[in-house]
Amino acid sequence: MNILAICAALNNSYFAIKYNDKIIDEIIKSDENYHSLYLISKIKEICTNNNIDLKKLDAIAVNCGPGSFTGIRVAMSIAKVMAGELEIPLIGLNTAQILLSAFNRDILLMDARRDMYFVCTKDNIELVYKDKVEEKIVNKTLLCDKNCKNIFPNSICFEEYDKNLGEIMINLAIDKYQQTPDKTEFDYLKLEANYIQTPPIF
Repeated sequence: MNILAICAALNNSYFAIKYNDKIIDEIIKSDENYHSLYLISKIKEICTNNNIDLKKLDAIAVNCGPGSFTGIRVAMSIAKVMAGELEIPLIGLNTAQILLSAFNRDILLMDARRDMYFVCTKDNIELVYKDKVEEKIVNKTLLCDKNCKNIFPNSICFEEYDKNLGEIMINLAIDKYQQTPDKTEFDYLKLEANYIQTPPIF
């Protein structure tokens, strides 16, 4: 299965393509956190350098969040346009599935601002107030972002590692596609971003 995977929801952007059983995996960084803006040029560069014909892709995978609002929008826009033009399945993944698989942890904790946190397992993403976090993570191996690391010093901070998440996304997407009987679920028009927002302040 030839498949392209894109993630721009995190502190870096991740791009991978499996093509004729070869996997190319890249991390895109930017000091100004503008890494998601380089996705299109990076896709073009890698495909040109490796003689990859995008018309031979069988599917596209994209991280739908939670994470950077702008990054999610950029990655999903690119993925949707490509899937629509190529008429191929678009497979949505979430940040928890990707990171928990990469680090072999039970729970992902991410700062959602306003004293709220995303408490994520591979199957569920929940928005929780600060005073309720402890009860959600008791006896669990914890993965977190830098802001949460200050509160839970024994956790692993994913932002301190340069893990190539692209290949992990490819494997997760292939598994999801193969295990889903109704392939219409992967219509690009059905895919929605995981914009979990904190409640408005009145």
